[in-house]
Amino acid sequence: MIEKETIIQIAQEHLATTDLTLVKVSNNKENNIKVFISREGGSVCIDDCVELSRFIEGRLDRDREDFSLMVSSAGI
Repeated sequence: MIEKETIIQIAQEHLATTDLTLVKVSNNKENNIKVFISREGGSVCIDDCVELSRFIEGRLDRDREDFSLMVSSAGI
């Protein structure tokens, strides 16, 4: 199982260069990873989610451990 802390660390590395905030990360034994982000005073667009998803996927190794990844707006 990919550790939740690993996902948080990777996401925060990317988000540090944006005006987005990490709201929540969840993961289960099947490596179904869900990442929720928000933007203070604005809305999260699909491009924001795609960029973060690609960033995270680029740092995880599917050959070592398979996973599914969903990046979404927290809807706050």
